[in-house]
Amino acid sequence: MAKLPDTHPNLTQLGWTTTLQRWADKSAHDQVGRIGRASRGFSVVYNGSDAITVASSSVRSANDLAPATGDFVTIVDSPEDGPSISGIAKRRTALARRAPGPIPEPQVLAANVDDVFVMHGLDRPVNLRRLERQLVIAWESGARPFVLLTKADEVAHHEEAVRSIQTVAPGVETLAISTVTGRNIDRIRARFTAARTVALIGLSGIGKSTLVNELSGGAVQRTGQVRATDKRGRHTTVTRDLIPLPDGGIVIDTPGIREVGLWQAHVGLAKTFPEIAEAASECRFGNCAHNQEPGCAIRAARMDGLINERRLEHWIQLNAELAQQDEQLLDFERRHESRDRADAEHRRDAERSNPKAKKRSADRRRKSGSGER
Repeated sequence: MAKLPDTHPNLTQLGWTTTLQRWADKSAHDQVGRIGRASRGFSVVYNGSDAITVASSSVRSANDLAPATGDFVTIVDSPEDGPSISGIAKRRTALARRAPGPIPEPQVLAANVDDVFVMHGLDRPVNLRRLERQLVIAWESGARPFVLLTKADEVAHHEEAVRSIQTVAPGVETLAISTVTGRNIDRIRARFTAARTVALIGLSGIGKSTLVNELSGGAVQRTGQVRATDKRGRHTTVTRDLIPLPDGGIVIDTPGIREVGLWQAHVGLAKTFPEIAEAASECRFGNCAHNQEPGCAIRAARMDGLINERRLEHWIQLNAELAQQDEQLLDFERRHESRDRADAEHRRDAERSNPKAKKRSADRRRKSGSGER
């Protein structure tokens, strides 16, 4: 596991605001801070003077919200159990994907971020479909996405690559960078002002941790070699780490992820494919399948060459993925309501067959109605 930096930023440098302080003042707490690393059952929290390890499983059981790297939190310190997270502030933004597995639920990669750097290495062909998926979750987060094409020193066609990316990432600034030659690194540094937080996402081996080391001025994150056969990197970063930078600003490094499942990302989809979303809004029917329906604006734009066929095919696929997810979530909600009704009926049947249980239930209702404690 890579080490967190041996720096102790104050609360203002961490992004703590008067709004957050008013939120914290509403609850009893011993400390406040920001999560620097969230792991199963515990988290590392910067509290303004130190980095402390606190239990975090209790807050998950209390409100079903898993702490994430970048969260602002309150902490209580129990003489028996030690420090634990007692509350999580409402997130300004949340970079999330669908968690791997059959159950539809989100996995928050980073919370309260201002920018998302979507990174791809120029030492390999850029996978446009993967890039579009990453842009969808970046836009959906509420943060501003940027595309960084790393290892520009290894190729001669980096400007051509930038132009090709701009055709599939409208409205997103794209830069070719190199930590070897320093190409565009100053422009990257300029993004890190005050407590501005930037999250990095991309495959293993494309240079995320190397960029963190360059920005932090030291070996904060481990780096590894990339296999020459398939350009895949080793997972040198295995945790999502919040790293305060010496000159201000905060970077959140994330492990390389190959599976980019979307999570309720209808807004992100529209922003990633604005030309298709705009055409879809003009279709004659709201449930248009964009195939043979009369008055289909997408079909007309495609015939006029205004919509790229590859992008349209991918948009249709992603749109169907989100529609299926919506149906799954609705089905889970129905099952949950059905179980609740069955449990309530079971309790009523038990009370009818047990006079003592019936009397206890009546007493609880009477006390609740009279306001007794």
